[in-house]
Amino acid sequence: MNFTALFFISIGLAMDAFAVSLTEGISLKRLHIKSILRVALVFGIFQGFMPLLGWAIGGLFYDKIARFDHWIAFGLLVLIGIKMIIDAREFGNCEKTSNIIVLGIATSVDALAVGFFFSLLPGLNIYLSIAVIGVITFILSSVGVYLGNKVGQLLGAKAEYAGGIILIGMGVNILIQHLT
Repeated sequence: MNFTALFFISIGLAMDAFAVSLTEGISLKRLHIKSILRVALVFGIFQGFMPLLGWAIGGLFYDKIARFDHWIAFGLLVLIGIKMIIDAREFGNCEKTSNIIVLGIATSVDALAVGFFFSLLPGLNIYLSIAVIGVITFILSSVGVYLGNKVGQLLGAKAEYAGGIILIGMGVNILIQHLT
């Protein structure tokens, strides 16, 4: 696989993390570099680790996992989206963030599948691949938190409601894609 293909695969994988980073930024009352780094590191690490895991186990368990991975991602995103909508009623009263680890897992399930695909490519440098995926996800997630926070400051609780709806929509989209 050439670098250009890897670059575009990395951007595609990072889009879910970017969207969730926007919602995380919306939920922050004040933006701190620590908040940006926390979200970006978690998403970058999960997006980098999951292809490695998928590559390592190859096709051994793919059929077993593929039957229900979309249900896991759907459930996690919908639950966190609902929590975010409920929390929007208290917008501005406290610093609220979602469980970023759970979001990291939910947004990286597709990266696990890419890892299975990588195991089928002879001569692929898996370490370069996961590094590129992780770095691109880190960068896009950082930008997402920053932009989400700016939108959140402008729109207040409405932006947090929208963020919850976006997460629920992402979960529904994942489910529809896998069921059709």
